[in-house]
Amino acid sequence: MTACAALIVTVQVPVPVQPPPLQPAKVEPAAGAAVKVMAVPLAYAAAQVVPQAMPAGALVMVPLPAPVLLTVSVKV
Repeated sequence: MTACAALIVTVQVPVPVQPPPLQPAKVEPAAGAAVKVMAVPLAYAAAQVVPQAMPAGALVMVPLPAPVLLTVSVKV
């Protein structure tokens, strides 16, 4: 047989008082202006045009004929 206590007591101590952390004062930001500068080239050198060019008629897509399907419905 194991001896055990019939009563369990839990005690919590108060949390020590701590001062809040130092925070900077709120101030309004100074007025500003947004500026966006883009350099636009006068001409574009398209390096991939020639390899992607296809001769006329090389790839002609003809639609496939409609499949011949027969559906029979019977009411019973």
